Amino acid sequence: MLGQAVTKQEQPTIAPVGPAHPEAPSFARLRALVSFHPGLVVVGIACAALVRQAMHSGLAGDVFYEVASGRWMLAHHALLRHDVFTYSVPGRPWLDEEWGYQVLLAWLVAHLGPVAYWLVSGGACAGAVVVGVALCRRAGAGWLWAAALAVLAATGLSVGMSPRPQDLSYLFFALLLLFLSLARDRAAWLLAAPPLMLVWANVHGSFLLGLALLALEVVWSVVPAPPGRLTLRPLPRRPIALCLAAGVLASFANPNGPRLLVYAFGVSTSPQLTSLISEWQSPDFHSLLLLVVIIGPVILLLASLALGRATLNLAEVVLAMGLFVATLHAVRFTPYFDLAACTALARWQALGAETLPTNVLSAPAALVVAAALLAGPHLAAGTPQVTGPLGSPVAATNYLAQHGGRVFTTYWWGDYLDYRGIPVFVDGRTDMYSGTTVLSTYMKVEELEVDPDRFFSRWGIRWVMWQKGTALSTYLAHDARWAKVFAAQGAVVFEHRGPW
Repeated sequence: MLGQAVTKQEQPTIAPVGPAHPEAPSFARLRALVSFHPGLVVVGIACAALVRQAMHSGLAGDVFYEVASGRWMLAHHALLRHDVFTYSVPGRPWLDEEWGYQVLLAWLVAHLGPVAYWLVSGGACAGAVVVGVALCRRAGAGWLWAAALAVLAATGLSVGMSPRPQDLSYLFFALLLLFLSLARDRAAWLLAAPPLMLVWANVHGSFLLGLALLALEVVWSVVPAPPGRLTLRPLPRRPIALCLAAGVLASFANPNGPRLLVYAFGVSTSPQLTSLISEWQSPDFHSLLLLVVIIGPVILLLASLALGRATLNLAEVVLAMGLFVATLHAVRFTPYFDLAACTALARWQALGAETLPTNVLSAPAALVVAAALLAGPHLAAGTPQVTGPLGSPVAATNYLAQHGGRVFTTYWWGDYLDYRGIPVFVDGRTDMYSGTTVLSTYMKVEELEVDPDRFFSRWGIRWVMWQKGTALSTYLAHDARWAKVFAAQGAVVFEHRGPW
């Protein structure tokens, strides 16, 4: 009885202790859930800057024939397997390796409006930056160092960013790197690679880079561990070999089957691309931006090996340097190189110990700064760029749309005429003209290596829309058989007088 009495007396003093602050543990958990490192603000700025670039850049070049092709396929409920845009090779077979992207873009524009152009360019590149940050964090980088590398990656992505399938390829490349990184802890993540390769193969020819990355992992699985400060953590040999085989088979699941691999490789090694398209040429290091995003990462990698104490991953370093060599051959590889280089550099603790604590204000601050970057005047979504070397001849095309007759225009402007439904002699689909004389003839006319009038007479061309101040426009201005009838935004329209 005495013991029971004591217990009853103690209960009133003990019982209030438990529920006195019942919300304290829950509040602490909530605070931890919404607390982020201040480096998140920098990552948000990098992503918002890419979207801002998309919002302030007009449409130009390939995007016009891409969306025109997608609209044709949606309207006809069929794949586009032949040419429908030119009068030079009408009906010519066309292996359209980017059909998936074209349908996706046309569908998004039809259902979301022109803002879809920002989504597939700035949105996809921002997604690649976020995936890159996740890779850096997995490699052991502190938040500040990961944020600094995010800025470098975003700057490199800005070099190739435009609403074209390449932007989705940057995201796919980053995702594949992430899947392989996760697979080092749990091999089941390799199951995500083949579906990714299936989608990639139906979007852009750079899926070959993904297959090469998987093949490189197979090589690392049989290479002995290196000595010194370079380490190697290979994936299990059998699973990665099966993953490569499955990835190759998955890439066959496209309208052209295994032939697409041969075709994509042939396009990427075509000398015509190098001669006509600047992004397939070596980088111009007179540009400070290219110096920063190409030479900068190499200097950092060398510094990490010479000055740092971090142990870098051999596979990551070799991948980065291989893409550096590819970038020296063609500037279009710059975004891939920067993503790979940042992954390798993540293991270098360049900033030492990072002592900044997480904060509940980091996420709101990142949102506010990103919103501030995106606010303000910008081009209306879907607006063609009309100034500079990449500008489209909108006013001149409006003039031509009111008249009949064949038009001869530049390789670059042909894409915009595709978009406007005006047949062209040549456009940006360089690979489709392989095996014909279309490109070589075009270049001879452009450089006045042949008599332009003989060429125009043969093709029955009534209109020439050309760049002001060039050799051909100067020639036509002094040719009595041609009259200048319109000029705007750097474009001049000449009309042929009389019959050929």
